[in-house]
Amino acid sequence: MKLLRSLLPVLVAVALAGCSTTPQNPAMTAALAVLASTAGLHEKARACQELGNIGGPAAVPALAALLNQEHLADYARSGLEGIKDPAAGAALRTALPGLNGRFLAGAVNSLGVRRETAAVPDLQTLALDAKRGVAEEALASLGMIASRDATKTLQKVLADGPAALRIPAAHASLVAAAQLAKADNLTAARELLDSVVRALPPGHLATVAQNQAAALGAKPAKAGSK
Repeated sequence: MKLLRSLLPVLVAVALAGCSTTPQNPAMTAALAVLASTAGLHEKARACQELGNIGGPAAVPALAALLNQEHLADYARSGLEGIKDPAAGAALRTALPGLNGRFLAGAVNSLGVRRETAAVPDLQTLALDAKRGVAEEALASLGMIASRDATKTLQKVLADGPAALRIPAAHASLVAAAQLAKADNLTAARELLDSVVRALPPGHLATVAQNQAAALGAKPAKAGSK
Protein backbone atom coordinates (compact mmCIF):
# COMPACT_ATOMS: atom_id res chain seq x y z
CA MET A 1 0.00 0.00 0.00
CA LYS A 2 2.81 2.39 0.94
CA LEU A 3 4.52 1.62 -2.37
CA LEU A 4 1.31 2.39 -4.28
CA ARG A 5 0.89 5.69 -2.45
CA SER A 6 4.45 6.69 -3.21
CA LEU A 7 3.99 5.92 -6.91
CA LEU A 8 0.66 7.71 -7.23
CA PRO A 9 2.06 11.22 -7.87
CA VAL A 10 4.37 9.83 -10.55
CA LEU A 11 1.52 7.99 -12.28
CA VAL A 12 -0.65 11.11 -12.24
CA ALA A 13 2.16 13.21 -13.72
CA VAL A 14 2.73 10.69 -16.50
CA ALA A 15 -0.99 10.59 -17.30
CA LEU A 16 -1.23 14.38 -17.45
CA ALA A 17 1.85 14.59 -19.65
CA GLY A 18 0.25 12.16 -22.07
CA CYS A 19 -2.91 14.25 -22.28
CA SER A 20 -1.21 17.60 -22.71
CA THR A 21 -0.79 19.26 -26.09
CA THR A 22 2.35 20.89 -27.39
CA PRO A 23 2.18 24.63 -26.71
CA GLN A 24 2.25 27.01 -29.67
CA ASN A 25 5.39 28.95 -30.40
CA PRO A 26 4.97 32.07 -28.21
CA ALA A 27 6.68 34.29 -30.81
CA MET A 28 4.30 33.08 -33.53
CA THR A 29 1.32 33.61 -31.24
CA ALA A 30 2.49 37.16 -30.54
CA ALA A 31 2.97 37.94 -34.24
CA LEU A 32 -0.48 36.61 -35.07
CA ALA A 33 -1.94 38.76 -32.30
CA VAL A 34 -0.36 41.82 -33.91
CA LEU A 35 -1.98 40.99 -37.27
CA ALA A 36 -5.36 40.59 -35.58
CA SER A 37 -5.03 43.88 -33.71
CA THR A 38 -5.32 47.54 -34.67
CA ALA A 39 -1.54 47.90 -34.71
CA GLY A 40 0.05 50.18 -37.27
CA LEU A 41 1.41 49.28 -40.69
CA HIS A 42 5.01 49.03 -39.51
CA GLU A 43 4.15 46.62 -36.70
CA LYS A 44 2.03 44.41 -38.95
CA ALA A 45 4.68 44.37 -41.68
CA ARG A 46 7.23 43.27 -39.11
CA ALA A 47 4.85 40.56 -37.87
CA CYS A 48 4.51 39.20 -41.42
CA GLN A 49 8.28 39.04 -41.74
CA GLU A 50 8.61 37.27 -38.39
CA LEU A 51 5.99 34.71 -39.40
CA GLY A 52 8.02 33.93 -42.50
CA ASN A 53 10.92 33.01 -40.23
CA ILE A 54 9.14 31.24 -37.37
CA GLY A 55 5.62 30.54 -38.59
CA GLY A 56 3.98 27.22 -39.36
CA PRO A 57 0.62 26.11 -40.79
CA ALA A 58 -1.27 28.03 -38.10
CA ALA A 59 0.14 31.30 -39.47
CA VAL A 60 -0.96 30.70 -43.05
CA PRO A 61 -4.62 31.87 -42.89
CA ALA A 62 -3.70 35.22 -41.32
CA LEU A 63 -1.10 35.90 -44.00
CA ALA A 64 -3.32 34.70 -46.85
CA ALA A 65 -6.02 37.14 -45.72
CA LEU A 66 -3.65 40.02 -46.50
CA LEU A 67 -2.79 39.06 -50.09
CA ASN A 68 -5.09 41.74 -51.51
CA GLN A 69 -4.31 44.44 -48.95
CA GLU A 70 -2.69 47.51 -50.48
CA HIS A 71 0.12 48.06 -48.01
CA LEU A 72 0.60 44.57 -46.57
CA ALA A 73 0.28 42.19 -49.51
CA ASP A 74 4.00 42.15 -50.30
CA TYR A 75 4.89 41.47 -46.67
CA ALA A 76 2.27 38.74 -46.44
CA ARG A 77 3.63 37.06 -49.58
CA SER A 78 7.13 37.23 -48.19
CA GLY A 79 5.88 35.53 -45.05
CA LEU A 80 4.22 32.76 -47.06
CA GLU A 81 7.37 32.30 -49.12
CA GLY A 82 9.30 31.62 -45.93
CA ILE A 83 6.94 29.08 -44.40
CA LYS A 84 8.09 25.66 -45.51
CA ASP A 85 4.79 23.89 -44.86
CA PRO A 86 2.80 22.96 -48.03
CA ALA A 87 -0.17 24.88 -46.61
CA ALA A 88 1.55 28.14 -47.58
CA GLY A 89 1.79 27.14 -51.23
CA ALA A 90 -1.78 25.88 -51.20
CA ALA A 91 -2.97 29.23 -49.83
CA LEU A 92 -1.24 31.12 -52.64
CA ARG A 93 -2.79 28.83 -55.26
CA THR A 94 -6.25 29.16 -53.71
CA ALA A 95 -5.96 32.95 -53.75
CA LEU A 96 -5.17 33.23 -57.48
CA PRO A 97 -8.76 33.43 -58.82
CA GLY A 98 -9.62 36.28 -56.46
CA LEU A 99 -6.56 38.43 -57.12
CA ASN A 100 -5.91 40.93 -59.90
CA GLY A 101 -3.23 43.32 -61.04
CA ARG A 102 -0.10 43.55 -58.99
CA PHE A 103 -1.60 41.38 -56.25
CA LEU A 104 -2.04 38.53 -58.72
CA ALA A 105 1.41 39.12 -60.19
CA GLY A 106 2.90 39.01 -56.72
CA ALA A 107 1.21 35.73 -55.80
CA VAL A 108 2.34 34.20 -59.08
CA ASN A 109 5.91 35.27 -58.38
CA SER A 110 5.77 33.82 -54.87
CA LEU A 111 4.71 30.44 -56.26
CA GLY A 112 7.82 30.51 -58.42
CA VAL A 113 10.05 31.49 -55.51
CA ARG A 114 8.63 28.54 -53.55
CA ARG A 115 9.05 26.30 -56.63
CA GLU A 116 5.51 25.01 -56.13
CA THR A 117 5.15 22.16 -58.60
CA ALA A 118 1.48 21.81 -57.64
CA ALA A 119 0.92 25.31 -59.06
CA VAL A 120 2.16 24.42 -62.56
CA PRO A 121 -1.36 23.87 -64.01
CA ASP A 122 -2.48 27.25 -62.64
CA LEU A 123 0.61 28.95 -64.04
CA GLN A 124 0.18 27.26 -67.41
CA THR A 125 -3.35 28.67 -67.61
CA LEU A 126 -2.22 32.16 -66.61
CA ALA A 127 0.66 32.08 -69.08
CA LEU A 128 -1.80 31.59 -71.93
CA ASP A 129 -4.56 33.90 -70.66
CA ALA A 130 -3.88 37.44 -71.87
CA LYS A 131 -6.94 38.77 -70.03
CA ARG A 132 -5.45 38.10 -66.60
CA GLY A 133 -2.42 40.21 -67.46
CA VAL A 134 0.26 38.11 -65.76
CA ALA A 135 1.50 35.92 -68.61
CA GLU A 136 5.10 37.08 -68.28
CA GLU A 137 5.11 36.54 -64.51
CA ALA A 138 3.61 33.09 -64.96
CA LEU A 139 6.31 32.15 -67.46
CA ALA A 140 9.00 33.42 -65.10
CA SER A 141 7.62 31.28 -62.29
CA LEU A 142 7.47 28.23 -64.55
CA GLY A 143 11.14 28.83 -65.23
CA MET A 144 11.93 28.92 -61.51
CA ILE A 145 9.97 25.71 -60.88
CA ALA A 146 11.62 23.93 -63.83
CA SER A 147 9.61 20.73 -63.56
CA ARG A 148 8.99 18.58 -66.64
CA ASP A 149 5.53 20.03 -67.22
CA ALA A 150 6.78 23.57 -66.60
CA THR A 151 9.56 23.26 -69.18
CA LYS A 152 7.18 21.70 -71.71
CA THR A 153 5.03 24.82 -71.45
CA LEU A 154 8.05 27.06 -72.00
CA GLN A 155 9.02 25.06 -75.08
CA LYS A 156 5.48 25.29 -76.43
CA VAL A 157 5.43 29.08 -76.05
CA LEU A 158 8.85 29.34 -77.68
CA ALA A 159 7.76 27.18 -80.61
CA ASP A 160 4.30 28.48 -81.38
CA GLY A 161 3.18 30.90 -78.68
CA PRO A 162 2.39 34.60 -79.11
CA ALA A 163 5.33 36.55 -80.47
CA ALA A 164 5.16 38.96 -77.53
CA LEU A 165 5.87 36.10 -75.13
CA ARG A 166 8.91 34.63 -76.89
CA ILE A 167 11.41 36.84 -75.08
CA PRO A 168 9.86 36.32 -71.61
CA ALA A 169 9.71 32.57 -72.31
CA ALA A 170 13.37 32.64 -73.36
CA HIS A 171 14.43 34.38 -70.15
CA ALA A 172 12.41 31.87 -68.12
CA SER A 173 13.96 28.99 -70.07
CA LEU A 174 17.48 30.14 -69.27
CA VAL A 175 16.59 30.09 -65.58
CA ALA A 176 14.96 26.66 -65.92
CA ALA A 177 17.96 25.26 -67.79
CA ALA A 178 20.24 26.38 -64.98
CA GLN A 179 17.97 24.64 -62.47
CA LEU A 180 17.94 21.48 -64.56
CA ALA A 181 21.73 21.48 -64.92
CA LYS A 182 22.11 21.95 -61.18
CA ALA A 183 19.94 18.87 -60.70
CA ASP A 184 22.13 16.95 -63.19
CA ASN A 185 19.27 16.74 -65.69
CA LEU A 186 21.58 17.75 -68.51
CA THR A 187 19.56 16.29 -71.36
CA ALA A 188 16.47 18.32 -70.47
CA ALA A 189 18.61 21.43 -69.99
CA ARG A 190 20.16 21.07 -73.43
CA GLU A 191 16.80 20.50 -75.10
CA LEU A 192 15.39 23.61 -73.48
CA LEU A 193 18.37 25.73 -74.48
CA ASP A 194 18.10 24.48 -78.06
CA SER A 195 14.44 25.54 -78.03
CA VAL A 196 15.50 29.03 -77.03
CA VAL A 197 18.11 29.29 -79.77
CA ARG A 198 15.77 28.01 -82.48
CA ALA A 199 12.95 30.33 -81.44
CA LEU A 200 14.97 33.54 -81.52
CA PRO A 201 16.84 35.45 -84.21
CA PRO A 202 20.59 35.92 -83.70
CA GLY A 203 21.17 38.23 -80.76
CA HIS A 204 22.11 38.47 -77.12
CA LEU A 205 19.62 35.95 -75.70
CA ALA A 206 20.35 33.37 -78.36
CA THR A 207 24.08 33.77 -77.73
CA VAL A 208 23.59 33.32 -73.98
CA ALA A 209 21.63 30.12 -74.61
CA GLN A 210 24.31 28.84 -77.01
CA ASN A 211 27.04 29.54 -74.46
CA GLN A 212 25.02 27.91 -71.70
CA ALA A 213 24.55 24.81 -73.88
CA ALA A 214 28.25 24.73 -74.77
CA ALA A 215 29.11 24.80 -71.06
CA LEU A 216 27.03 21.64 -70.66
CA GLY A 217 29.04 19.91 -73.36
CA ALA A 218 26.39 20.25 -76.07
CA LYS A 219 26.85 21.34 -79.64
CA PRO A 220 25.02 24.71 -79.80
CA ALA A 221 22.05 25.00 -82.11
CA LYS A 222 21.90 27.82 -84.64
CA ALA A 223 19.76 30.85 -83.88
CA GLY A 224 16.52 30.98 -85.83
CA SER A 225 16.79 27.40 -87.06
CA LYS A 226 13.70 25.21 -86.89
